[in-house]
Amino acid sequence: MSPVSRLCLLILLPFLGVGCLQIETRVRLNEDGSATVTERLRFAKRLLDLGTKSGPAGEVVSLLTRKASLERARHMGKGTRLVRHEVRDAEGGARESIAVFKIPDFKDFRYASPYLATYNYPKHNVIHCTFTPLYRWKHCYREYVHPGQFEVVFTPATRERPARRPKDWKPPPPPTPADLQVLRDLRPVFRDLLKGLQFKLTFETYAPLKRYYRFRGCRSAPTRYDLIDVSDKNLDKDGFDFLANEEVMVDLLRMRVTSGNVMTHVGGAVGNKTVPLFHPQRTPPLYFGPSRQLFDKYFRGKTLDYGARWGGKRPAKFTPIAGKETKQKRNTSATRRNRT
Repeated sequence: MSPVSRLCLLILLPFLGVGCLQIETRVRLNEDGSATVTERLRFAKRLLDLGTKSGPAGEVVSLLTRKASLERARHMGKGTRLVRHEVRDAEGGARESIAVFKIPDFKDFRYASPYLATYNYPKHNVIHCTFTPLYRWKHCYREYVHPGQFEVVFTPATRERPARRPKDWKPPPPPTPADLQVLRDLRPVFRDLLKGLQFKLTFETYAPLKRYYRFRGCRSAPTRYDLIDVSDKNLDKDGFDFLANEEVMVDLLRMRVTSGNVMTHVGGAVGNKTVPLFHPQRTPPLYFGPSRQLFDKYFRGKTLDYGARWGGKRPAKFTPIAGKETKQKRNTSATRRNRT
């Protein structure tokens, strides 16, 4: 089993009744085009107690080690190196590892996919990113995106289409009420196993993300974007415990992550931070301006096409990042006031 597949297995472990864990990963794009990945893995005591036994639990607990982090670095992107690794105790008898990776070129980034509804997910469980400089205008969700920016999209690295159904295909029979009742009876047990659960994957940039569609925190010029943010603290749309919702839990135990019950309660994640944030198959494109280093690499000497309505073609010109410039001016003004 590859290191990425082992990491993907962690996402499924709580629903297999093996125990609880936390995976929190932050992928930061640096101003020089490199990326820094900070990964925190935490295993609850009940999972550690199972670590000496055979099966999935015994294998995944080894992911806390430095050796496992070095192996993951080999599959995280060309030239990726492990720059820091630490294993420490956590509350409640848990243990966690903190690993920091450096990737020379952000375009080479690879990681375990958070898109659980991808067709044949066990086979297509790796994501990569497209990092594209825009040299001409384009439309994004009925909005005008001007050139001179970068577009980033996280998508599955591989994919396939479902096989065409035969003409005589018939849907499988639905589970009987007795079968569903078994899951309903087991729901409190699984809810207890999911105590402390957290899955979070965040993309972070050096510049504020441009707002061309609604996403969580879009009105505050954020520099972070969550691809997935799910925990045992989440509530459903009615304000009750999400994982205690009977219909939702039955569907999750059947691995129906895009059922009507589930999507109804995660649909308001943009404006409601208490519900789970979950993108079934992909996330929309993200846009932001270039740093000086990336401008020199991708835009210097280029001609940008703004379209006839916005001035046509003209040479690329570097514009300092607004948020960074504002902060710098404020610091300068404060220094002047202190001197006087």
